[in-house]
Amino acid sequence: MTFKTGFATLLLGTLLMACGESNFTQLATGGIGGTGISSGPITGFGSIVVNGVKYDIEQATLIRNGQPASGQNEYRIGEYVTVKGQINPDGATGKASEVAFSNELEGTVTHVSTDGVTVGIMGQVIRVNALTVFHGFTLLAELMTGNVVEVSGVRDGQDVLVATSITLKQTNYVPGATLEVKGIIRQLDGLNKTFQMGGLTVDYSQALLEDFGAVALANDQYVEVQTLQPLQAGKLQASTVELEDDHDRLDTGVEVELEGVITRFVSIADFSVNRQAVVTTANTEFEDGAASALRLNALVEVDGQINAQGVLVADEVSLKDFGF
Repeated sequence: MTFKTGFATLLLGTLLMACGESNFTQLATGGIGGTGISSGPITGFGSIVVNGVKYDIEQATLIRNGQPASGQNEYRIGEYVTVKGQINPDGATGKASEVAFSNELEGTVTHVSTDGVTVGIMGQVIRVNALTVFHGFTLLAELMTGNVVEVSGVRDGQDVLVATSITLKQTNYVPGATLEVKGIIRQLDGLNKTFQMGGLTVDYSQALLEDFGAVALANDQYVEVQTLQPLQAGKLQASTVELEDDHDRLDTGVEVELEGVITRFVSIADFSVNRQAVVTTANTEFEDGAASALRLNALVEVDGQINAQGVLVADEVSLKDFGF
C-alpha cells in the first residue's frame, strides 16, 4: 500500500500507522449521531473507519461489487464505501448494518502517466491526489500499458475520475476475464450501435441491456459496461450495458455523512457533491476553510439530513482539498 506524498503529510502518517497496526485511529472529526448513511474512503481497520467514525461490522452485511463479502479483509484502505448504520452519541464510534463497495472501473491501462497525477485507464482520465492510496505499486508512472487495475473513487464536475485508491491486479489481461467501466453515455450512434464514454468507444451491438425496462438507451444515462474481451484500437465490445443511478436516492429524514467532489456549483448555498444536491443555511458550520473557498471540483465532507425534496441540508461542511 502506498500513499502519494505531499498534501496532509501528518494525516497520511497517521493513516499508515493505523493500517500497519490494524487498530482504530480516529482520523477526522466525527459528525452526526443517530441512524444514517456515511459515504467516503476507508481510512482504518480494526472494524472499519469511514469519515472519522469506527464502525463495528460484526453484525453487518458486507458487499463487494454486488457480491457478499466474507469480512473486512476483502476491503482495502482508500476504497470508497457506503456504510449504513448507527453512530453513537460520542460521534466517533458506531455499529454498521451494511458496508457496500462498488468499484468505478476494472480495466487495462491505455495511456501511461507522464505528469504523475493523471493516467488513462479504459479510455478514462483518472486523477490522483495526495490522499489516493496505491496498492501493488508505488508511483503512478510505474503503471504500464496493458496492466489491469481496479479503481475506486468519485467523478468530478468534468467527468474525470478522482481516485481514492488504485489496485494493480495483474500485469496483463487474461482472455475471458471481465473488464468493466462506469460512466455517462455520450454521442450515441443508434445506426452503428456505438457510444462514447470519455475517450472510449463502446460497441453495444452484441450487448445484453440490463435494468432499462421500457427505457431506451440514450445520451446522458449513467451505465456500467462490461466486456470479456481486450480493447481493440480503443474500442470496447460490450457484453452487457446496465443502467444505474448516478448517485444513491436517499429517503427523507436520513442523516448523511458524504465525502466527495463538488460536481455542480451555483453558490455556497446551492451545490452538488457526487451529484447529490446540497443546500446550506444560516446555521451551517464551515470547517477547515472558509465558505468562500467552495468551488467546482473541491473535495469536501458534508454532514446533514435529506429533506422532502431529496436535497441534503448541510449542518456542517468541511473543506478537504481545493480541487483542480
